Amino acid sequence: MTRFVIRRLAYMAVIMVIASIIVFVSLRITPGDSTNFVITPVSSPERFEELRRELGLDRPLLEQYAKFVGRLMAGDLGKSDISHREVIEIVASGLPYTVALALAAAVLVYGLGIPLGVTAALRRNRWPDQLVTGLAVVGLGIPNFVLAILLIMIFGITLMILPVSGAAGFQNLILPAVVLAVEPLAITIRVVRSAVLDQLGQDYVRTLAAKGLTRGRIIWLHVLRNSLGPVISLAAVQFRSLLGYTLIVEVIFRWPGLGTQLVDAVLKRDYVVAQVLALLLTLVVIVVNTFADIAYAFADPKVRVRVASA
Repeated sequence: MTRFVIRRLAYMAVIMVIASIIVFVSLRITPGDSTNFVITPVSSPERFEELRRELGLDRPLLEQYAKFVGRLMAGDLGKSDISHREVIEIVASGLPYTVALALAAAVLVYGLGIPLGVTAALRRNRWPDQLVTGLAVVGLGIPNFVLAILLIMIFGITLMILPVSGAAGFQNLILPAVVLAVEPLAITIRVVRSAVLDQLGQDYVRTLAAKGLTRGRIIWLHVLRNSLGPVISLAAVQFRSLLGYTLIVEVIFRWPGLGTQLVDAVLKRDYVVAQVLALLLTLVVIVVNTFADIAYAFADPKVRVRVASA
C-alpha cells in the first residue's frame, strides 16, 4: 500500500509539471497581453514596449517559464499585473466562496443522492423508483446554463424570492448550489441504485438475513457499504466536472469565487493571476482523484489485495 501511495504522489508531481507548461503556453499564444489593460490604447508604441520590458513579457518564453516556476518553488505567487494585488490575497479572497459553493453542492449531491438511490433500488419498478429515476433523467437532460437561466427567471424575476447575483448571504448560495448539484445528483442516484441492486443479489445478503439481522441493518450497514466503491470512483470524476461547471455557475450568478476571478484574469490577460489560479484548481482536482483512488483501495478488499501484491 505504501508503494501505491508513493506512485500516486509521483504521478501528481508529473501531472502538475505538464499542467504548468500547458497553462503557461496556452495563455501566451492567445492574442494580446496585460499591457492592453494597464495603459490606454492611445499610448505611444514606446510606452507599450517599455511596459512589456517592465513586466518581463519581452523575454523568451522559456526564460519566462523558468522565472515563473522558480518563483513558485520559492513560495512567491507573484503580483497581479492589472490590480497590483498580491496573488495570495486574491486567492484568499475568492477561496472561501468557491469552497462554500462546492460544499453546498456536495451536500445536495450525496445527502440526497445516496438515500434516493437506495430508495429507488428497494422499491424497484414501483412508483418511488419511477419517480426518482424520472427526475434523474430530467436532471441529466438539462444543461447547467439552461437550468440556471430557468431558475433565475422563476425564482429571481417572476417570484422574486431568491437573489440571482452576488454573495450577500445564505440565500445567494441557494440557486448556484442547486444548479451545480443537479447533474451530479442525477448521476449519483443512478449509480447508487445500480450498485445496491447488484449487492442485493449477492449470497451474503441472504446469509445475513438467515442469521436474523434486520433488513434495515443489512441494507444500511452492509449493502450500502459494499456499494460505495463505484460511488467513490464516481466522486473523483464528478469533482472534475463540478469544478469545470463552477466556472460557469460563478460567472452566471456573479459569485465572487476563484472561478470568476480566473475568467476575469484570462479575459484581461493577467498572466500571473490566471496561471496561479488555473494551477491551483488543477492541483485540487489531482489531489481529490488521488485520495479517491486510495479511499477506493481501502473500501474494496479486492482492490486492496491487488494493490498490496503489485
